[in-house]
Amino acid sequence: MTAYQKYLASLDSCRTMAGSEYKASQEFLSRCDTTINDLSIDLKRVVDYASGSLATTSELRVGLQSIKDDLDKEYEALEEKRNYSLKNQKKRLGFFNVMLFGKTMSGKSTIREAITHGDGSTIGKGAQRTTRDVKEYEWNNLRIIDTPGFGAYDGKEDTEIAREILELSDVVLFLLNSDSIQDTTFTELEHVYKLNKPLIFVMNMKKDLESEGNRRRALKNPAKYIYKEDVIDGHVERLKDLASRAGMNPNNISVVAIHAQSAFLANKMQGEESKQLHELSNIDLLLKKLQKEVEVSGPVRRVQTFLDSTLHHIDTQRIILLSQRDRLDKLLEQYESSLGRVSQWQSKVERDLPKRLAQEVDSAFKPLVNSIADFVDDHIESKSPSKQWEIHCKKFNIPHKIEQATKDIVEEVSDEINEFQKEMKESLDITLSFEISHQGGSFDEADYRRINGWGAAITSVISSVAFLNAWNPVGWAVAGIAIAFSIFSFFSDSRDKKLKEAKSNQRKSLREEVEKRKSKIKESLMQWFKNDIQQGLVRPAKNNLLVLCHSIKEISQNLEEKEEKINNVAQEINIRLLHKVAFIITGEHFKIPRVKKIVRVPGYACYFIVDGYFRDSSLLRSLGLAMRENVRAVYDKDIKSKISHLYRGLVEEVSVFDEKSVEISVKKDNVGKVIGKDHRRIKMVAALCSCQINIISD
Repeated sequence: MTAYQKYLASLDSCRTMAGSEYKASQEFLSRCDTTINDLSIDLKRVVDYASGSLATTSELRVGLQSIKDDLDKEYEALEEKRNYSLKNQKKRLGFFNVMLFGKTMSGKSTIREAITHGDGSTIGKGAQRTTRDVKEYEWNNLRIIDTPGFGAYDGKEDTEIAREILELSDVVLFLLNSDSIQDTTFTELEHVYKLNKPLIFVMNMKKDLESEGNRRRALKNPAKYIYKEDVIDGHVERLKDLASRAGMNPNNISVVAIHAQSAFLANKMQGEESKQLHELSNIDLLLKKLQKEVEVSGPVRRVQTFLDSTLHHIDTQRIILLSQRDRLDKLLEQYESSLGRVSQWQSKVERDLPKRLAQEVDSAFKPLVNSIADFVDDHIESKSPSKQWEIHCKKFNIPHKIEQATKDIVEEVSDEINEFQKEMKESLDITLSFEISHQGGSFDEADYRRINGWGAAITSVISSVAFLNAWNPVGWAVAGIAIAFSIFSFFSDSRDKKLKEAKSNQRKSLREEVEKRKSKIKESLMQWFKNDIQQGLVRPAKNNLLVLCHSIKEISQNLEEKEEKINNVAQEINIRLLHKVAFIITGEHFKIPRVKKIVRVPGYACYFIVDGYFRDSSLLRSLGLAMRENVRAVYDKDIKSKISHLYRGLVEEVSVFDEKSVEISVKKDNVGKVIGKDHRRIKMVAALCSCQINIISD
C-alpha cells in the first residue's frame, strides 16, 4: 500500500469513527440534560419550601428564586451553544477538518488560495480584514476552514467566530507572522491548548515578491533573502516562551517556515519559474506534514474532536456547578457566623429590653410621683381637683417620654438588624469576588475537580441573594393618665385633724392610682414588646436567617450531588477515549483491563487505575504519543503503592496517616516536578488516590 493509499484509508477510518462518536456524544449529553433537569426540579422544591417559611420578606424569596432561575438560564445558554456545535459537527461528519487560525493578515487566505488554486480575490492588501466570515473549501479530501483572524482593531466578534470553529477542527494550522509574534498570540495559544487541539505551527515569511526583481533575488538565495536563520530562530524562541506560559511543552514545539505568496504566485506562473516559486514556498513540506498527521493520527484526532468537545461542554457545566457550590458554601459560612451572633443578640434583647422598658416607665413617672405630696397640699380644698390633676399631669409630658423611649428602642433594634443586613451584603460581595487559589501546601481531590481545563467563563448566580429587610419604627401613644379623685368636706371642730388625715389618704390614693396606671402601661408595653419587637422584628430576622442558611445548604448539596453525576459522565467519556485510541492503535478491543477510576487534563496527562493484570508499557507509550498526553496506569493497590508508582524516582518516602491523608518527602530539587505546572500533576495524583497530599521537602 502506497503512502497515499494509507492516507485515504485513514480518512475512511475517520469517517467511520466520526459516526459512532457523534452518537456517543449525543447520549452522554442527554444524560447530563436529565441530571440538570432533576437539579431544576430539586431547586424549585427548595425555593417553594423556603418561600412558605420566610417571615414577611420578598427580597429573600426573590434571591433564592434567582439562584434557580440563573442556573436555568446558564444551562439554556450552554445548551444552545452545545446544540449549535453538534449541528455543525453533524455537517462535517464525512470530513477531516483542518482549520486555518492566526492573527489578522498572517497569510491564512493566501495559503488557502494557494492550496486550492484560487484566483486570489480574498487575499488582503495592507491592514484590511479580508475574511469576515467562515469560508470552507475541499482540498485533497480534507475540509479546509478559513476563519477570521484575531487581534484586529475592533475585531472581538471575529475572534469569537474563530474560537467557535476551533472546537470543530481536527487539526489547527496556527499561522504566525514573521514580522512579529505578539502577546495576542499567547492568549489564543492558551485557548487552543485548553481545547486540546493538535497544532502545526506555520510561520509565514512576509517578503513581497510581486516585483520581478524581488523574485529573482529570492530565488537566487532563499536563505539570505527569505528564510533568515537568525530571524526564524528568534521567532521560534519567542513562540516557545509563549507556548510554555500557555501550558504547552516547549520541547514539542516545531515550526514550518513557508512563503505563502510564493505558493500562490507559483499557481499563476508557467514553466520553470512556477516550479522554482513552488519550491521556494516550502508549501509541500507543510502539506506533507499535514498528510502525515492524517495518515498516522487521523482516526485518533476525529475521536478526540467529538469526545473532547463533549467533555468540554460537560466540564463547562460541571465547573459552573462546582463554582456556584463553592460560592454558596463560602456565603453559608458568613451567614452561619451571623446566625450565631443574631442568636446571642436575640437572647440579649429578650432579656434586657423588658427591664429597660420598665425602667423607662418608672423614670417617666418619677417626677409626677415625687410631686404628689405638694399637689395634694396645694389642691386639697380645690373645687375642681380632677381638672387640676389633669393639668398637673400634662406638665410632666409622660406619654411623650414613654413614646420616645419606645421609638428609641425600635430604632436601636432596627439599627442592629440593618447592621446585620449590611454585613450580609458585604459578605455577599466578598463571596462574589472569592477565587479558588492554592498556596501549595496541601492537595486533595477537590483541587483537581476545580481545575478549569477548558477556560469556562464562570458567571455568578447568587448576585441577588442578600439579607434584606426594611423595618419601620412602631409608633404608639401612651394613654392619658389623669386621675379623678374626691375631696372631703370638713364641717367638724376637728378640721385640722381631718384635713391632715384627708391629705394622707389622698396622697396614698393618688400614689396607688399612679402605680396602677404604671402597671397597666408596663403590661401594655410588655405586650407590645412581645408582639411588635420579639414577634415582629427580632424573631423574624433570626427565622429568615435560619431559613436562608438551610436553603443555601440544601441548594449546595443538590449542586454537589448533580456535579458528581456529571463528573461520572466525564469519567466515562475519558474511559471511552482511552479504549477507542487503544483499539485504533492495536486493532483489538479490550486491550486495557476495566478502568476503575480515571483523571485527565486534556493535552497534559491521563492517569487511571486498572482492575486486573496490565503490563503493556509499549501500549501506554503509544497511547501517550497518540493522545499527546502523559498516560500512566496503576494497579488498584494501597495508597502508598499508587503514589510511589506515580512518583517513581521523585519521592523519598510516602507516609500514610489514614486513608485520606498522606505525607510525601521530596528533595527540594524535585518539588517542582512533583507538583507540576500550575499544580496540575499533584492535583491529579491526589484525585486518583482520593486523598490529601502534603509535601515535606528538605
